[in-house]
Amino acid sequence: MADPGDIHAKNRPMKPNIPSPNKRPAWQRHGQLWRSTTGLCLILLLTAGCKKYNEFRNAKPTSEVSVNTYDFLKSQQGLYDTLLHLIDIAGLADTLKTANVTFFAPQDYSIRTGLYNLNYTRGKYGFAGNWTLDSIPPAVWDTLLRRYMIPAKVTSDSLDYADGVNLTTLSYGYLMNGKTAPTNASGIIAGGPTIIQLSDMNRSRFVRDWSTSITQSIDLKTANGWLHVLESKHVFGFISLVPLAFPYSLNPIQAPYLGLPSPIPGTIEVEDFDDGGEGLSYHDTDNNNNGGQYRTERVDIENCGEGGFNIGWTSGSEWLEYTVEVTVSGDYDLGVRAAANDEPGGDFHVEFDGVNITGTMHCPRTGGWQSYITLSKTVTLTAGKHVMRFVLDTGGYNINKFIFTKL
Repeated sequence: MADPGDIHAKNRPMKPNIPSPNKRPAWQRHGQLWRSTTGLCLILLLTAGCKKYNEFRNAKPTSEVSVNTYDFLKSQQGLYDTLLHLIDIAGLADTLKTANVTFFAPQDYSIRTGLYNLNYTRGKYGFAGNWTLDSIPPAVWDTLLRRYMIPAKVTSDSLDYADGVNLTTLSYGYLMNGKTAPTNASGIIAGGPTIIQLSDMNRSRFVRDWSTSITQSIDLKTANGWLHVLESKHVFGFISLVPLAFPYSLNPIQAPYLGLPSPIPGTIEVEDFDDGGEGLSYHDTDNNNNGGQYRTERVDIENCGEGGFNIGWTSGSEWLEYTVEVTVSGDYDLGVRAAANDEPGGDFHVEFDGVNITGTMHCPRTGGWQSYITLSKTVTLTAGKHVMRFVLDTGGYNINKFIFTKL
């Protein structure tokens, strides 16, 4: 009991009456022992788990097979049948059987994706999109397959540099770049397996010009070399299959500006002529965009007094094309907004699919280059997609827009 004379006693906490360990009930003593034992076990398990995890993360799995690269791919239960077919077509089977090469193997799905892209492109250019693997010249397969073959030992360890390593391929000295990269796992940055980034350098030392894919599995040692398998999302040939197999695709293609045909009825801005370039979607008699506005093509575009843009500096024999879509067949009023500063103005006409539908139309002097008037003509149109060509028979006027109204 506190001393009555101690003035701080009432504020002092009472000492708890705790029995000694030996006097505690048995269930309390056993509970304390269980907690102590459990805690020690958890510490040991965590320590062992961390050690085991570090060993797994830092381990470098390496596999080895006793057969050559070609026969190993052939043994994989149909996973590489298309790839092996192309290797046979290209005459590279012996290379993968006997030569000391590292092969970055594309999967069959990658080849099918490349073929789909090729046929899609052929269709866009008006060709039949029905090519098969055998439609493509063997020389193309030979050139592209060699870019996946390196005449040397290339393991992931040998590519562990910040900028990767430039790899000279079997494709007649063509350069690729290989580089290792870590992956994340279970929320741990760089805690996953190592992958290889294989890049087609596209004959450029600038990384921005490269095309890159990654591996799905790496470092399989075969009897005659090394094998890495690219992920299925890789597109065979990187970006080279289509232009090599279908060189016509290197030519520019005419297409609607901004991707969609201009609807009729509606307004078509003169500056929204088709993509494609000089001689394909337009013809301009000089090499410069004299107005310097809106687009980078040679067509002379300037700011318009009515808002937006107009085409000026016009000359005879120039023309512009527009992909349009007429919703309903019938008669339409075509209104052309035009302006001319000087006499006598100038002449033009409009064609649909190569047929003159307006006859010659004349723009008189309007009092200024931005003093626009509407020149009208009734035309008969059929529903569907068409190419409209605006032909400048003479120059000397500005054009702002075309307005189609259903009658």
